[in-house]
Amino acid sequence: MTLLKIPFKIIALPIALAVTVVQWFGIFLTSFAGAIFYIFSGLCFLIAVLGYLMGICTGTESVRTLVIGFVAFVLPFVAGWAIAVVAALKESLWDFIKS
Repeated sequence: MTLLKIPFKIIALPIALAVTVVQWFGIFLTSFAGAIFYIFSGLCFLIAVLGYLMGICTGTESVRTLVIGFVAFVLPFVAGWAIAVVAALKESLWDFIKS
């Protein structure tokens, strides 16, 4: 049985290395984009609240801006979930290779 696994382990090794590189690249992009999206969502929040309080925009426009800010705030968490899926795939590949 072990003899049959060796070719699959040899095939899985470059795939595991590629998935590792994809995970690292995703972590870098998510961290960088997360900082930008957090700043953008904070600005959307401030613009919506201050615009409504000063009477510059109506309540529906403020809610729309708050929704845009919330979506921008949630996007890095969605990307983090996708990176966690890639990390789980990587770990399962490495477990297969080590077995």
